[in-house]
Amino acid sequence: MFPDNMLPDEELTDLCISQQWKVLQKTQGFRFSIDAVLLAHFIQPSARHRVLDLGTGSGVIPHLIAARHPQVSIDAMELQPDIADMARRSVAYNQLQEQIQIIEQDITQMPSQYQQQYDWVTSNPPFFPVGTGKQNPNPQIALARHEIACTLDQLIQSAAYCLKSRGHFALIHRAERLTDILNCCMKYKLAPYRLRMVHPTLEQPANLLLLEAIKDGRNGITVMPPLPIYRSIAKITSDKSTYSDEVLTYYR
Repeated sequence: MFPDNMLPDEELTDLCISQQWKVLQKTQGFRFSIDAVLLAHFIQPSARHRVLDLGTGSGVIPHLIAARHPQVSIDAMELQPDIADMARRSVAYNQLQEQIQIIEQDITQMPSQYQQQYDWVTSNPPFFPVGTGKQNPNPQIALARHEIACTLDQLIQSAAYCLKSRGHFALIHRAERLTDILNCCMKYKLAPYRLRMVHPTLEQPANLLLLEAIKDGRNGITVMPPLPIYRSIAKITSDKSTYSDEVLTYYR
């Protein structure tokens, strides 16, 4: 069944989880990828923790977190009014209004009401600085891929601002940005705690990373075993059966 308020330029996408939830996405806009799935399975919130997702887009990460952690409350911030509205309608479609709140907000201008309010802050941010790589002519895709509205430094500063002391920040990003990420974390008193490199296959170099940092935490980082997305180079296709055993468990 399609929602009554779905717009002509939107489509309903199955999240492939046991709850059978679906989210709205723009047919010609930025579309979520496995990055969101990896991040949602990386974090470890406790019951009754408050979670904030920065730059939530279509609200995929809050939905995936809610599926795994039904006792946490989740706020999700999105800059673009039409995308925030779309995410809000997805939350209503899945009847998650009591657990997920979509907030239209520029995260570079965080109001004081969000200061030190959250146990976890998550983000799947734009990967590329402005001026690097080809910028997509679609404004929504460009905002999702390039640091047009929010730089990496601004993102991490906002995460630190919203976290309680000893709160957790988790993000997924390009492996090549590791040095930049660690420098920004230390600048805003977020101590790197867990790092997991993500590889297309174990035969290839990492292209993504998952990082957890703790506000006001002590120095010392655990480098976790690598996470391969696919079984082998020869089997990389769009067929989910070629995913690694661990990634297949994410999709059940």
